[in-house]
Amino acid sequence: MQIAPGIHRIKCRFGVNRMVYVHLLVGTDAAMLVDTGCAHNPAQEILPYMASIGFDPARLTYIVISHSDIDHQGGNAPMKAAAPQAIILCHTLDHAWVADTEALIQGRYSQFERDHAIGYGDAGKQGIREGCLSTPVDVTLSGGERFRLSPGWAVEAVHTPGHTWGHLAIFDPRSRTLIAGEAAMWNAILDDDWHPAMPPTYCYVDTYLATQDRLLAMDIDRLAPAHWPLQEGPAVAEYLYASRNYCLLVERMLVEFARHTGGFTLLEAIDTLGPKLGAWPAAANQDFSYGMTGNLESLTKRGVLAAARNPNGLMRWTPQEQAL
Repeated sequence: MQIAPGIHRIKCRFGVNRMVYVHLLVGTDAAMLVDTGCAHNPAQEILPYMASIGFDPARLTYIVISHSDIDHQGGNAPMKAAAPQAIILCHTLDHAWVADTEALIQGRYSQFERDHAIGYGDAGKQGIREGCLSTPVDVTLSGGERFRLSPGWAVEAVHTPGHTWGHLAIFDPRSRTLIAGEAAMWNAILDDDWHPAMPPTYCYVDTYLATQDRLLAMDIDRLAPAHWPLQEGPAVAEYLYASRNYCLLVERMLVEFARHTGGFTLLEAIDTLGPKLGAWPAAANQDFSYGMTGNLESLTKRGVLAAARNPNGLMRWTPQEQAL
């Protein structure tokens, strides 16, 4: 559907009742697709939507990938095949993972195996390979770049790190619309029925919180996120504050858990606190690895908690005063 002049919001379905919204910006001089979903989504939803509005993929100028994740970059190779003239762009800091599925698997989806014994297993990784068809990135961005789509209409790439180091949003000053991706993640990632599907997977807490503050300071009338309803008017600030406050709630609960137990591993924190922090399916608790690790790293850096390996070689956190 069209959510602002020239800006289209396309629902792409994947997995078990999951969805991600990608966005198509159509100007008279250039056009931009923000994200490509998973490998099947260009054929299943994106190209049919383009056909339904009379848009020829040969007119597509840019494919901007908001960040490195299977459901945002997985359709890159099929989309590039459908629009070979389109330039694929992402942030410099996410380039390695966007350009190479194996690098994505090793860097993002395997990062908790050695220190926490948490991972997706061989079958899960094979599913990622099948759902993420990467292709080389043509140009990398830093944030601040402007793209002229029509006379008098230009949009801007905004660096919004937190979920990944190189997360990008696209801001349209004409309609004050932010295509936000996962720059702000509320208190759960939602499924196609708007029910909690999994915990919010922010990763780098200090930058994530700074991104919320930056977005709150911007003049945004409409925020179009990847896995959540369109936010408009006062709902924009409410959504951003909720995203910020939930991250801080997780931090407080981790500190209380450390003081109550005397120490814990990541898996122990996830198993105990996950069900208290959201109503997603139990199998999705594992994905709290991303957010809780971010909180724990921030707490350790600030001297609130201390980290060391237990006899099994797994990372364990204790209150700083106990470590002393």
